[in-house]
Amino acid sequence: MGITPIELKEFQLRRAAMGYNRKDVETLRELCVDALTEATKEIERLRSELRTVEERLAEHERREGLLKDTITTAQKMVEELKTTARKEADLVVAEAQHEADKIIEQAHQEVAKLREHLVDLKRQRVEFETELRAVLNYHMNLIDMGEKEAERVEGEAEKLHFFKKMDE
Repeated sequence: MGITPIELKEFQLRRAAMGYNRKDVETLRELCVDALTEATKEIERLRSELRTVEERLAEHERREGLLKDTITTAQKMVEELKTTARKEADLVVAEAQHEADKIIEQAHQEVAKLREHLVDLKRQRVEFETELRAVLNYHMNLIDMGEKEAERVEGEAEKLHFFKKMDE
């Protein structure tokens, strides 16, 4: 990532006449834009991964359906075979079901992990946005205070100028 929340908090803006150094403020704004852009790209990448995992899950579910159909067919054939053939077929069916269950369970776990990761990333994005808004509001308030101070100084300068004219 280009900038971390800690680096953003510690970013020092130099003071300039009536506020902060414009270049520093623009630099900070660009860093924030870069960080948001990277976070957005990461979210899109994770969404893409989630879609891939969901497609894999659908494929596993399709396979499970095929396996169930195969099991049903095998069971019909087993009933027609001799006792020894039945025992062998039951063993194959049990192993296939076990493997299918393992595959499906793994897919469900992977989807759950990705969803948790996505929720965590969304939470991080909200926290980042909240912190960024607080920083921006703080700086806007400082700018407003600087403008008010400048108006007060100009008013006092006009009074001095008026009194100088009166003395002359």
